[in-house]
Amino acid sequence: MTSEGSATGKKQLTVILAIPIVVIALSSLLFVLAQKNILNFSTVNRGTLIVPPVQMEELHLKRTDGSEFLFDQVDSKWVWAVVGGQTCTGPCERMLYLTRQTHVALGKKTGRVERVYIALDGRISAELRDFLEAEHSDLTVLYADGPDYMQALSHMSASPRDDRSFYVIDPLGWMMMAYRAQDTEQDTLTALGKDVLKDMKRLLK
Repeated sequence: MTSEGSATGKKQLTVILAIPIVVIALSSLLFVLAQKNILNFSTVNRGTLIVPPVQMEELHLKRTDGSEFLFDQVDSKWVWAVVGGQTCTGPCERMLYLTRQTHVALGKKTGRVERVYIALDGRISAELRDFLEAEHSDLTVLYADGPDYMQALSHMSASPRDDRSFYVIDPLGWMMMAYRAQDTEQDTLTALGKDVLKDMKRLLK
């Protein structure tokens, strides 16, 4: 091999060896930029992914009759969960309204999604019970241990019982996405509802 050919070979080898180093360096740079919110790698999801997702079956959610709400069953559905306490007023009530209106808007896919209210502070008040029966008769009330729930979702950036949020749980029991309204004005809720529908139509394919 001539000296010229040898030099060319060395250059090619150097380029080949440098490729993984460059890739790692670029990946590290992009990660740092994303962490500092200099770059925003948005996904097609309108909701906020919960990473890692939380297995709700481990919290042993109870129905009002004391039986456990089971996931990963033949008839299990996607779940929209509003989380609160013994009462649900103001923003919390508006989240119930949002999930109800958006649920209806699913049309033929309505039957594949179930709405629940997860109470963390013990039995709901008589006033809330009567309100749910009158305005949200299709909604299931569930009970969870408050400290256990808060601990399980402590890695979330927002409060896991924020009264302007609701949560998506898949049929296997993984709480995997959250939606939060910046305010509870009708225009805001309408826009958020449209985002929820776009996401759910993909998930329900």
